[in-house]
Amino acid sequence: MDNFRLVGIYLAAGKSSRMGSQKLNLPLANHYLGSMALRAALESWLDVTIAVTRKGDSLRWLTPFSKRKNLRVLACEDADKGQSASLKAGVKAAEDLAATGVVVLLADQPFVTIEMINKLVDESRTFQDYAYISYLHRGIPKPPVYFSNCLFPIITELEGDQGARDLIRGADKFSGKRMESEKDLSFFDVDTNEDYQDLLDIWASLIGRGGDHGGNW
Repeated sequence: MDNFRLVGIYLAAGKSSRMGSQKLNLPLANHYLGSMALRAALESWLDVTIAVTRKGDSLRWLTPFSKRKNLRVLACEDADKGQSASLKAGVKAAEDLAATGVVVLLADQPFVTIEMINKLVDESRTFQDYAYISYLHRGIPKPPVYFSNCLFPIITELEGDQGARDLIRGADKFSGKRMESEKDLSFFDVDTNEDYQDLLDIWASLIGRGGDHGGNW
């Protein structure tokens, strides 16, 4: 399909209430926590990535990519209403870009890789009748996840903290695909100070072994 157009929705408008400060600005290897998966999205096969941010955020974590032509920044006016508000704002912006579908990513998953995103892009092009394509980790569907534009009307009905996770966990009534992955690190997310300390330890261990630290940098 020549007009197949995939848009990334990078959800970065959370309160970071469990962290006590804006977690996306936390340093990680001379970069920022919020920069990690964003760079993967921008260097993937996605046509455009929309970073949905919180109004008043300094966006320090986003500054290194501010001149990327495939990046749009959208301040969500209703971010305090929960993740559903950010997701709906992103989907509306994707509709305005004539998106065939979206790939939803969470800004606090620093080990999401270019390869993971490209796999979703490739699968969505191959199976264009699917309403969704997600990863399945330890029996639980997890983002990043692809949603066809046929689900956009349903996404706009989500409320509160309902987000991509809730939609894919209840997606059995739609045609789709769940791809099993045993890579724990790929789905690691940072919600608390303890998570951040774990992240620093993991990073130091990976660098010390000279191993792959996510494939983004």
